[in-house]
Amino acid sequence: MKENKTPKIIEESINKEWLHVFMVASPILAIISRMVINYYKLKKENILIVKMRDTSLEIFNHNFIEINPKKIDRYKEKLFFDSPAGREISNKIRKIDKNFLTYAGGAWKEVNWLLKDSLSKGHFYIEEGQASYRKMKTYNFKKINFWEMLKSNLKNRKLPSDGFGFYFRNDFEACFGIGEGVFPKFEVSKRYLLNNLEEIKCYYKPKTEGFPILGLTCSASRLPLKSDWKEMILKLINKLPKGAMIKPHPSFTCNKKVAKEFREIFNRVNNKEIILCNSNVIIEFEMIYEKKTIIGPQSSLSIYADMFGSEYKFVTLF
Repeated sequence: MKENKTPKIIEESINKEWLHVFMVASPILAIISRMVINYYKLKKENILIVKMRDTSLEIFNHNFIEINPKKIDRYKEKLFFDSPAGREISNKIRKIDKNFLTYAGGAWKEVNWLLKDSLSKGHFYIEEGQASYRKMKTYNFKKINFWEMLKSNLKNRKLPSDGFGFYFRNDFEACFGIGEGVFPKFEVSKRYLLNNLEEIKCYYKPKTEGFPILGLTCSASRLPLKSDWKEMILKLINKLPKGAMIKPHPSFTCNKKVAKEFREIFNRVNNKEIILCNSNVIIEFEMIYEKKTIIGPQSSLSIYADMFGSEYKFVTLF
C-alpha cells in the first residue's frame, strides 16, 4: 500500500479546482474523509460533504447537504432503478457547477447515480469497517447483465458471504484506509494508506472521558416490535455496571419520533443509572483519547477497538 504519494487524478483535480464530494454515512467514513481532506490539502471551497444516517459532522467545517430518505424512496430504488438521494446530490452539484470526484464506502446506489453525471470525473473508496477487510473482489459495472443488475438492485447493499458481488466497482481511481489489511483484493497500485490520524484529533472534543465502559445497541432493523426494543435494552443494561454509558445505533437517532420513543422505553427500564450518549459521540475518536471496553453486538467497531488498543466484548441482543 502506498504512503506519501498523491493519485494523479487528485493532482489534476487540485490544479483544475474540481469539487470533492464525500459521502459520509458513518463515523469512520467521517474520520478518514477528514484525513483525506487534510492529507491532500484540499481547498475548503472545493469540498461538499453529504451527511447520511445522522452521522456527526463535528470534525468538518465545510459545505454540506443532508440526506433524509423517505420510505417511498426505497420502493423507487428497487422498482425503477431510481436514486432519489443520488438525484438530490446531483442537483446540488449542478448548482455548484464544477467537475467532481466522489468518495464513498462502496458502490452505493447514490454513487452509481452520480457516476452517470457528465460532470463526474471518477470515484474513490474509503475504508468503512468490516466490508473493507473482507476479501471482496471488484466487478465490471459495464458487463453485468440485466438479471444480475436486477438481483443486485433488489438486494440493495447486502454483502454476499462468498466474497463476490456488486459492492466495489473496478473503475475506481484509488482507495484510502488506515489499517494495513484494508482492501486485500484490490490492486496494490490503487491502495493508499493514510497516517495523519493524530492531527485530526484537534477537530474533535472527547465526550465520554471517565466512562471506560460503553454499551452499544443493535440496529432497529433487527427489532420489528417496540417490545423487542425493551428486551434488547434490558439485555444490554444487564451486561453493564452501574453508571456506564450506552450509544444507541444511528437507526434509533436519525428520526426524531423514533429517538423519542427509544428514549422513553430506555428511561422506563433503566435501573442502573445508565447514561445515553448523544448521537454526536464518535466512539472511534473516544477510543483514541481513552482506552475503552465496549460491549455490544457484532460491529465494525471491533476492528477499530483492536486497532486503537481497546477491548470489544460481543453480546447477543436479538
